[in-house]
Amino acid sequence: MKEFDYIILGGGLSGLSLAYHMHKLGCLQYKTLCILEKRNKYDRDKNWSYWDFDNNLFSKCVIKSWNKFNVIWKNQKLDIDCKHSPYRTIDSKKFYNFILQNLNKNKNIKIVNNCKILNIKKNIIKTNKDLFLGKIIFDSLVKTKPSKSSIYQHFFGVEIETKKEVFNKKILDLMNFDCKQDNGLHFFYILPFTNKKALIETTWYSNKIKTRREYQDEIQTYLELHNIEGKITFTEFGVIPLNFQNTNYATNIHVPIGTAGNLTRLSTGYTFQAIQTFSQSLALSLKQYKKIIIPSARPKKYNFLDEILLHVIRNNPKRMPSIFFNLFKKNNPKTIINFLTDRSNFIEDIKIISTMPIILFTKTLFQYVLRWKK
Repeated sequence: MKEFDYIILGGGLSGLSLAYHMHKLGCLQYKTLCILEKRNKYDRDKNWSYWDFDNNLFSKCVIKSWNKFNVIWKNQKLDIDCKHSPYRTIDSKKFYNFILQNLNKNKNIKIVNNCKILNIKKNIIKTNKDLFLGKIIFDSLVKTKPSKSSIYQHFFGVEIETKKEVFNKKILDLMNFDCKQDNGLHFFYILPFTNKKALIETTWYSNKIKTRREYQDEIQTYLELHNIEGKITFTEFGVIPLNFQNTNYATNIHVPIGTAGNLTRLSTGYTFQAIQTFSQSLALSLKQYKKIIIPSARPKKYNFLDEILLHVIRNNPKRMPSIFFNLFKKNNPKTIINFLTDRSNFIEDIKIISTMPIILFTKTLFQYVLRWKK
């Protein structure tokens, strides 16, 4: 049996971020840390995007930043300025390399790859490699399964390089709703890295995951409609269950992190910034107080508002393009971005709520309250 002061279950975004902040703040000078990761090696597998408020924390990993974005519906286009909080995209491979280069400098950190977790009993983790004992466990393993009423954010994207300049590298399409809207909420998400290279992603909110062929057909339809021809150099696929995780097992010696710790914003799927804020706060408490103080994932008001919004999406998907379009149209950029990134104040919350269809959301709120009382 191998013993460590800290063990992180899962070396993905949340696990590596926590280890990095603990290392950076000096929490591991006299403590040992082990990361148990199922993958054999780290390759590029995704991109992470976020609105940045923290002075470009991982600047070496950012492949592109934008100060403007579009929202499109029925051939109407909103050009929205976000200079106060640039929208950035991080290449996962660059992020993995950056974090691992830092962690490898610390002799008190051990990463065990190709490690399958078989069983967890209190502080003891049984794996295909060995038994591990940790005084404190940080757990990124998602345990709560979606219910029948749950919906997913699921997406498929291709990175394409063209010979001609067909993209505007200065502005991204955050939500383009001018596409098929059957059996869920659907939009295209376009990240133009250069005038000849972009990530084109078909994104859905629904209770049914599509086949790879269906996603590919949607991408092909988009390419043909916009006369885009080029070479596909990278693909990504993701499924985010939009339901709250059960964290009743959490204690000061077994701490859920990442999506397992409800750090994913259910209405948007954004996780990157919440993970960094959570990891920094957790590491800082270890540094200052020599003990675990579990930070709040986010203010509870967002969980309540997200549940209402997801209920509306699930039952009224075809109304959502106009609702989202008007949300961006009727609010200033700072207000809407603050709301989407857990930073809004009471006045901003009221402004956001006031732009929602009153009758629809009041009815949904009433149904939610009745269900909660049961």
